[in-house]
Amino acid sequence: MSFHYRPLVSILMPCLDGHHSVIEAIDSIRVQSFEDWELIIAQDGGSDSLRSLLGATLFDPRIKLLDPVSYRSAARARNAALARARGRYIAYLDADDIWLPGKLDIQVAAMRRNQLAFCCTAYSVVKVDGNTVTRTPPESLTHRSLLWGNRIGCLTAMYDTKQLGKQPMPEIEMRHDYALWLRLLSQTEECVGLPDCLAVHRRQTSSLSSDALKATRATWSMLRREAGLGPVSACRTVLAHSIGRVLRG
Repeated sequence: MSFHYRPLVSILMPCLDGHHSVIEAIDSIRVQSFEDWELIIAQDGGSDSLRSLLGATLFDPRIKLLDPVSYRSAARARNAALARARGRYIAYLDADDIWLPGKLDIQVAAMRRNQLAFCCTAYSVVKVDGNTVTRTPPESLTHRSLLWGNRIGCLTAMYDTKQLGKQPMPEIEMRHDYALWLRLLSQTEECVGLPDCLAVHRRQTSSLSSDALKATRATWSMLRREAGLGPVSACRTVLAHSIGRVLRG
């Protein structure tokens, strides 16, 4: 591979030190029929045990493992990976999620065919009780519609740096991905939602978003500080989020 080679897609992956599900996540990328990608893994922690865990996987020249750093948030880890990204399109996959075969082929083809700046896809959520539900985004998401609920799964989002530039996530504890989508949608007309279910998110009981009260407070803070909503508008929006969460289950 040439030193000057630039892949078409850069995939950013934050990973907790020693996270054993990362192998399955990486394998779901390596089996993609679309091969023009790079994966940049930002490991959070004080040791390099992840390098031993990955072993021969790191012989794939498309995979870059950054030295371990105490990032303290997924946003900082993703931003460290973004700083090293060389691809035109930016995509995300966390260490406990997976992509389904054909994900990159379908999504990149849609991005290139329609000159999209930003798009997402449907995905499955495996709940802690083992039940699975599918989250399907609307065909078009605008800044205004997204304020009433985040319908973009981070593991499905992809944007074009040629049109939007490299966009770091706001370095806040929670809702950093949601804040980024709103920022992107302040610069482009829409995020196109593809109906294809192309990824699987495994909900963890220990995840930040599992605490409903904490998540509600984080949404309020993000809408006020990052989206610039006034207190009344933020209250209405947070209420709509809560109702939507109950309806979706």
